[in-house]
Amino acid sequence: MLRNLLLLVVSIFLMLSCKQLSDKRNKNNEKSKTSGVVETKSFNNEGTADFVAELLNSKAIEGHSYKLYNPTILDEFYARRGNLTAWTSFKNIEDALSALYQTYDDGLDPQDYRYGELKELYSDLRNDSILDKSAYAQFDVMLSDALLTAAAHLVSGKVNPASLKNQWSIEVVNYNQKYQDIPGMLQKALDNESIKEEVEKLKPSHYMYTGLKQALKDFRKFELNGGWDSIPEGKTIKKGEHDARVPLLRKRLLASGEMEPYQPADSTVYDARLFEIIKLVQKKYGIVVDGNLGKSTVEALNMSVDYRIQQIRANLERGRWVLQDLEKKYIAVNIAGFELYLIDDGLEVLTSPVMVGRYQTQTPVFKSTMSYIVLNPTWTVPRSLNAQYIANQKKNPSYLDKENMEVVTYSGKVLDHKTLKWEKYNEANFPYMFRQSPGPKNALGEMKFMFPNDYSIYLHDTPSRGLFTRDLRAFSHGCIRTKEIHALAEELLKANNEGWTQAKLKKELASGKTITVNLKERIPILLLYWTAGIGFNQNFYFKSDIYHRDDALIDALNQPFAYQ
Repeated sequence: MLRNLLLLVVSIFLMLSCKQLSDKRNKNNEKSKTSGVVETKSFNNEGTADFVAELLNSKAIEGHSYKLYNPTILDEFYARRGNLTAWTSFKNIEDALSALYQTYDDGLDPQDYRYGELKELYSDLRNDSILDKSAYAQFDVMLSDALLTAAAHLVSGKVNPASLKNQWSIEVVNYNQKYQDIPGMLQKALDNESIKEEVEKLKPSHYMYTGLKQALKDFRKFELNGGWDSIPEGKTIKKGEHDARVPLLRKRLLASGEMEPYQPADSTVYDARLFEIIKLVQKKYGIVVDGNLGKSTVEALNMSVDYRIQQIRANLERGRWVLQDLEKKYIAVNIAGFELYLIDDGLEVLTSPVMVGRYQTQTPVFKSTMSYIVLNPTWTVPRSLNAQYIANQKKNPSYLDKENMEVVTYSGKVLDHKTLKWEKYNEANFPYMFRQSPGPKNALGEMKFMFPNDYSIYLHDTPSRGLFTRDLRAFSHGCIRTKEIHALAEELLKANNEGWTQAKLKKELASGKTITVNLKERIPILLLYWTAGIGFNQNFYFKSDIYHRDDALIDALNQPFAYQ
C-alpha cells in the first residue's frame, strides 16, 4: 500500500513538472513570436538600386500624379547611396510623415506633400508579408521628394511672391542657396534619426512666426466650436447706453475668448466693463481706441472665423518670405498697420505711428539701407501733381508765394514765377518743376530720411499731424510720414558721436538751413505688409487689408501645389 502511495505521488509530480515545462515552452514561443514583431523596425533595402535608378532617370513616379519636384537634389542624394533606398528605419519614416502632417500647423496643406498617399503606401508596405522592392523604391523616392519640397516651403514659402502683382519686392531666402549640401543634410538627419528636429529648425524662429502659429491654432479651435454670429449694424453705442445688440456683443466676445464670462446687472446696458473690453479689442484690430461700439469696431468683429484663419495663413507665408536671417538692428514699417519700429537685438527701441500711400499710390514692399538724414529739406512736387499747382497759380497769382514754393528748371535754376505766362501752361507742356522751400508749410516737415530705392520712397516729417489720430492712415503719395520723427533721428544719430541730442537737433532745425547728415551706422529698413501679427507685448493683432492684397495670396496658398 505504501508502495502504491509513493507511485501516486511520483506520478502527480511528473505530471505537474511536464505541464509547467509545457507552459514555459508555450510562453517562450509566444514571447518569441511577439518579439519578432517588435524587433522588426526597418525595411531591407537590398536589391533596390535598380528600381531607384529607373525612377530617377524617368524623373517621375509611375502610376502617380506628379513628376519629381527636386530631381537634381534627389540624383545627388541617391548617387551618394549607390541608389539604394534611404528610408529603411520605421522611426525615420514615421517622423517624416509626422513632419509633413505638421505643416498644417504652419498654415500649409499636408496634401501638397502627398501626406495621405504616402501614409497609405507605408501602411501597405508594412502589412505585406513579402516586401515589394519596386513599390518600396517608389515610396522611398516619393517620401524624399515630398520632404524636400516641404522643407523648401518652410524656408522660402510655398508661393513665389513675384507671382503676386505689386505685393513683394524683397528677395526671398532661397532654400537651395542657403543650404548648399541638402543631400548631406538629409543623410545626416537619417543617420541620427533626427528628421523631425531638423525640419523644425528650418522654420523661422522669430516671435512673429511662432505667435502666428499659436493664433492659427486658437482660431481653428474657435472654428471647431462653431465660430460666431455677426452683430447687426446700428448707431454707435456708448458707455451706459441701452441697446438690444449688447447681449449679441457679449456672445461674440465670449466665442472668440476676448471676454471672460460675467453677470451684468442689466444685459442690455453697455456697461463700464464692456467699455474697457472694447478698448482692448479696438487696440487689437488697429481701430481708434475710444471704447465705443462704432461702425469700424462692428465690421472688425463681424469678420468670419474662416476669413481670420485664412488671413493668419497668409501672414505666416509672408513670415516665411522675410523672417529668416534678419539683421540684429533694423527699422521695420508695417504698411497695413501704420506703424514703424526700430529694433535692436530683438528689443523694441522705438515705435511710431506712420501714414502710408493711398490705394492709388501704394507704398511698396522692399528692403533698403538708411543712409542719410536731411534737416530742413526742400520738397520737389511730383509731376503727377503739376496740374493741381498750375491750376491754383492761374486762379491766384499769390498762390506759390503763399505756399513758399518756387519754380525751378531741371538743371536747378530758380525762375521768377511772376514773369511766367501761366495761361499757356498745362500738365502736358509744363517744362519746369515746383519746389517747396524749408519752413512750417513744407510737405516733408522738418526732416526726411533717405534710403536708396527704385520707388522714390523715403521717411519724412509732416505738418499735417492731426491725421495721426485716424485709425486708417493711408494719405500719402507713397512715402512714409512718421510721427516720432525727432526721436527716430536722435536714435539713428547716436552712432555719429557728434553730440546729436534733442537740443542740438532743435538748434539746427531752427536755423532753417538745409543740412545733410550722413549716418555712420547704416541701418537696414524693411517696408512690410502685415495684416495679422504679434506685437512686442506678445499681444495678437489684426490690421485692415488696405491694399486688398490678402485675397490673392490666400488664393495662391489654397491652390494644390504643382509638382510638374
